[in-house]
Parts: sequence; C-alpha cells; structure tokens
Amino acid sequence: MTFSSFLQRLRSPVQALMEGTGKRPWSDLPPEILSMIGDRLHTRMDVLRFRGVCSSFRSSIPRPGHDASRFPFRIPTNTPRSALFLRASTVYAVETPDGTASSGRARWLLKLEESEPGRMRILSLFSRQRIAYLPHEFPEVLDSLQFRIVEICREYTLEYGGGTGGLVQGVRKVVMHPDCVGSDVDRCSVYFIDGKGRLGYWRYGDENWSHIDDSQGSGYDDIAVYDSRVCVVDQFGSVSEIDSSFGLQSLSPPIYSGNHRGSGGFWKQLVVSSGDLYLVDRYTESIAYTEKTRPTCDFRVYRLDRQWGRWEEARSLGDPAFFLCKHCSFAVSALELGGGNGNCIYYTEDTYSHYSMEIVKVFSLADRSIKWLKYSDWCARLFQLPNGHA
Repeated sequence: MTFSSFLQRLRSPVQALMEGTGKRPWSDLPPEILSMIGDRLHTRMDVLRFRGVCSSFRSSIPRPGHDASRFPFRIPTNTPRSALFLRASTVYAVETPDGTASSGRARWLLKLEESEPGRMRILSLFSRQRIAYLPHEFPEVLDSLQFRIVEICREYTLEYGGGTGGLVQGVRKVVMHPDCVGSDVDRCSVYFIDGKGRLGYWRYGDENWSHIDDSQGSGYDDIAVYDSRVCVVDQFGSVSEIDSSFGLQSLSPPIYSGNHRGSGGFWKQLVVSSGDLYLVDRYTESIAYTEKTRPTCDFRVYRLDRQWGRWEEARSLGDPAFFLCKHCSFAVSALELGGGNGNCIYYTEDTYSHYSMEIVKVFSLADRSIKWLKYSDWCARLFQLPNGHA
C-alpha cells in the first residue's frame, strides 16, 4: 500500500476524531497514529514524502538509508575469486513541476541506480544499459519536494566483482525479500531462476547458494513478490509460493490456452497490478528462427482468482499498461504515463539485437495489434512516454 492510498483510507476516521474535538491541524495527530502510518510505508520515497509534511511527522520516523550504503551486496560463493554481488535499482514515475518544461509538465519513467549517496545513474527500463544522452529539459537535480516522484518497482541483478565484471550469465531473474525501507539485510533472502529454469536461493549468513528441491522437475519462467510472498510460475502456468522453509506450495493450477497461431506459450511472466497477480503468456511465430529470436505474435493475460485459486483470462487491463523488461516486470497507470495509452503491453525482443539497440514494441489488448514504439529508449536515450504511441 502506498503512502497516498493509506492516507485516503485513514482520512475518514481521523477526520471524525478531529470533528469530535474541533478542527485541528494534521501536525496535531497523536504519535500512535503517526507510528501506525510509518509502519505501513514500504518505500524510501513514501518515507521522504511523509517526513516532508511537518516537523511532528519528520520526528515520528527515522530518515531512510541510502541504497548506496547497502548495494552492491556481496554474496559468498565456493570460489572466492569469482565473488558475486547483488545490485539494486528502482523504477520511478517522475512528473516535473509547472513551468519547467516547454510543453507543460513532463513525465518520465526512470530506472535509477544510486552509485553513491545522493547521486544516481539513469539506466534503460528494458535492460541495464546506461542512458548516454538526456533531453535538454531534463533537470540536473530531482528534488522530491519539487517533483512528484512515485516508486513503481525494484529490480535486482547479480554481477561479478561488484559490477565491474558484468552480469552473471545464465541467471534469468533475481528478487530479494523482504526489501522494504525498514527491513534489515540480515533478515533478507535472495531468490533466482537460473538458465535451466531451476530455483535457487541464498539466505543471509549462508556460505553458498542452494537449489530448491522440486520433485516435479518443472522449468520455471519467472519469479516475483506478490502480497509479501515469493511466487514462481512454471512453463505450464502453475504458480507456487516459496515458503519460509524454502519449499514450494501450490497457489494455482496450470493455464489452458487453447489453440493460437504460432508456437504458443513460449514465455510466461508475472505482473502485480492493483493488488492482483497477473500472468502474461507470450506467443511466438513457429517459423525458422532460432529460439532466442522468434518474434512475438500474440499475448494472453490471466488474473489469479485468489478465492478459487484459478486463472481467469483478462480481456482488458483497464487503465494500466504492463511493462515486460529483462530483469523486472511491472504495471503503470495511464495517469502516470502523462496521457500515454493504458490497456497495452510494452516489451522488447532480441530479434534485432545484432544492431546493438533496443526495439520497443507495444501490444494492444483492444485490437490485438503490435506496433513499434516510435519514441523508444534506444533513439531518445530516455524512456519518456508521449501522448499516445502511434
């Protein structure tokens, strides 16, 4: 739950309390209520916004730490010379104040990595490629008191040598849990899917990685944190939870996608949107391409019915747009996109990788069309969504 949504839920009972005792400023809220709010703030940006309200709010919770003080985080291995490091970056929706952009308020989706306290690297949304050029109107300083900044998701990668040796090959996806603003590193675990679709984990204090025993022998496509649980999806669309003892507990049966053009069900990804878990099933053309470069021809999206523990096909995403990136997947409201289209899926393909650039495509659930995003990351060097993508 974000700071804004929690305040909306809190507003009615607090107003009733104030009206019963006469109108009083928000700064007079009792310490126990401020503490209750602080316990529900999970992102660094929410804590900074909360502390910026007034002095009583600021004194009720401590200032959040910097990512640069925790990451890159060293992971022990059996071979000391090939040390592994966990890196973290964060995707934000950023809106500029009035008057700072020639066309009114500008909005960007940014992936930022804190290189040292207070200094950020801007990375491509769809990979870890560093952004080389910025639009002329892009500010030198992102002031959280001046800009509207909303944290969308966290991304993790494993690298050799603290980031100087490149990404660890054969690791598809990495998550860390828990990783909220108040969590201690010594209570966290790191989970990953390797190139063979096997599940692994590292618990703080362990001397090496371990693999999760899977008696079914299923290959896993994706891993995500949903409702404070680490969930994985296999190649058949079955979702399981990794429990506290690192065992697997089934959450859903497989999906049955029927007959579609193409080879069908090539890759499944998990996306959390508005408190619901979605499965995005990507279909590729069954023509003479290598497995890595088969172009996408269709998507099917399913929402998990938690009450009945089954998948329901989602014909529309409504307001949000889904972003399927290389190391993370997330949903963004069309309102955060500055008028950009919702009810669609943004993704990249490796088909054109020999050009050394990212080709961003957009799949519309409304008419099931696929188009290139003209104002894409590789040509603009910064992913800024215009009004529509045609």
